[in-house]
Amino acid sequence: MRPAFTVLRIQKLKSWGAIAGSGKHNQRERETPNADNTRTPHNQLFVGSPEKSSVDAIKEAIGDQRIRKNAVLGVEMLLSASPEYFRPSAPEKAGSYDPDRLQSWTQASTNWLQQRYGERIVKATLHLDEATPHMHVLLVPLDDKGKLNCRALFGGTRHTLSNLQTDYSQAVASLGIERGIINSRAEHQKVSQFYTFTQGEKLLDLPVTRNFAPPEMPSKLMRMSDDQLMQYARQAASNGAKAQQEAVEPVFTATRNENILLKRENLSLKKVNSRLIQEKTAMQKQMDQVRGLEISDVLFRIFKAKGPYTKGAGHPCRYILPDEREVTVNGDSWRVPPTKRGKGAIDLVMALRGYGQQDLTKVVGELAHTFGVEKVTGECASRAIDRAAETVSRAAKEFTPEKNMDHNLEQGRSLGITR
Repeated sequence: MRPAFTVLRIQKLKSWGAIAGSGKHNQRERETPNADNTRTPHNQLFVGSPEKSSVDAIKEAIGDQRIRKNAVLGVEMLLSASPEYFRPSAPEKAGSYDPDRLQSWTQASTNWLQQRYGERIVKATLHLDEATPHMHVLLVPLDDKGKLNCRALFGGTRHTLSNLQTDYSQAVASLGIERGIINSRAEHQKVSQFYTFTQGEKLLDLPVTRNFAPPEMPSKLMRMSDDQLMQYARQAASNGAKAQQEAVEPVFTATRNENILLKRENLSLKKVNSRLIQEKTAMQKQMDQVRGLEISDVLFRIFKAKGPYTKGAGHPCRYILPDEREVTVNGDSWRVPPTKRGKGAIDLVMALRGYGQQDLTKVVGELAHTFGVEKVTGECASRAIDRAAETVSRAAKEFTPEKNMDHNLEQGRSLGITR
């Protein structure tokens, strides 16, 4: 039986888009081709709230500190072991695992995470709907002073990552899981490259040497010349090579055909990927045009608010203005006690400045001066869409089919129209 090895991958997330994408994958909020959705309900969230997005969790942990342009906002860590640990009797049987082994590995891994990173962890999810059990962990790289400082936790050299691998392997060594070769030439793999290692598909067996029929040995009584001996040796070697070639040929042919198919598939995927990238760029541009401003950004940059303060997961965030007014925020909705409430950045600025609708231009101008024309254009578009949706919804509620049909018939009769 082959030994089982630890799997530890990390990936630095430097944009809110990357964090959002990671969260949607881990919480199965978007299609995951390599996951069996009949087993997705078995996935477990160990840390964090399912109602709170990864972006909101990271922002809450970072707080109101200034973020450098090139800062690492979050780190995604993936923990697992090779299939031989989870299913020792059938490592090639993707999707299966021994419950007791899974429980032991999960407990040892979570203990190690808690001891090493503690409250820096904002999300931890166990995936059981893919080929091999594994855990995705999202953490905020805060140093001992509470500042964003990825280098303090993960350093800038391969030695730091090597030490991390060693530390984790020691935490699960009692389970019979070994560390990979120390100081090997293998390059670090990102989280997204982990799956090829853990799918556990059975490799083709190498062909064994086949028996072959050697040429007939001359009789002991017959004297052999040097030429006859040379001819015998050549014939024996030829028969052996032919037998081995016949053994290798099926594997070689299958491998060659598979390689041709993979090359074709790879070329096709490259074309599809190129088209998807173009579509994604176009869609991103369109989304940016209708995406609203973050309420917290408006409070920080325009009103110099302090916060957020929250009672815990699922509760609204509170911000305190310099004049001691309080703003409660839940998503893009806000409330300014005792009576003012609304949605979106534009109406918030109007409420806090004491403006009326006649001052809308002032508000838009102030926002554009702070956040740029493109973002505020998106905020205006988002506001217009929300108001249009409210108008349509109200009209739909007020519409009564019977009354409107009677009204139309009366109008038709008055015009001399009959059925």
